[in-house]
Amino acid sequence: MYDWISGTNGSTSEQRGVYITLLVCMYEKKLLKTDFQTLARVCHCSQKKFAAIVEYIMKNDKLIETDGGLSNKRVEEELKDFAYKKDHISQARSEAGKKGAQAKNMIKQHVNNFAKANAKQNQAIKNQNNNIYIKTKTIVLAKKEIGSENLETNNLVEEPIKVHDLKSQSDQIERG
Repeated sequence: MYDWISGTNGSTSEQRGVYITLLVCMYEKKLLKTDFQTLARVCHCSQKKFAAIVEYIMKNDKLIETDGGLSNKRVEEELKDFAYKKDHISQARSEAGKKGAQAKNMIKQHVNNFAKANAKQNQAIKNQNNNIYIKTKTIVLAKKEIGSENLETNNLVEEPIKVHDLKSQSDQIERG
């Protein structure tokens, strides 16, 4: 702000108005074509007045006339600096985005690896439990077989009941 005040010190309000209007247009379009009729209209003054003001501004080294049109050194420098920063920021954001994506993918990979390891561990536990169940079932069946063999032998060892020892049919049912 101070640069503007000191840089335009001694200028009339009209000169300041035209100068700031041209600077704003340069920030939007970079280089202004030397079409004084259009530029005078943009600055809200006559062509004659505009030509006199532009001549004054150029004598004070605020505007430069080139083959392409009117420009200002400071505007050019700031636009180049802005373009550099914009590219640098864009590149930095791109790299940060890539790093973020890599970190996210690594986390996903770790989660997937953990889930796979957990599933394998659960399957191993399930298999182990099935093996224990099968072994236990086999042992129980074997014990039942052994127990039923003993029962059969016990039945064979008992002495048979003779029919004539029984007094009635109800005795036969009870003993039988």
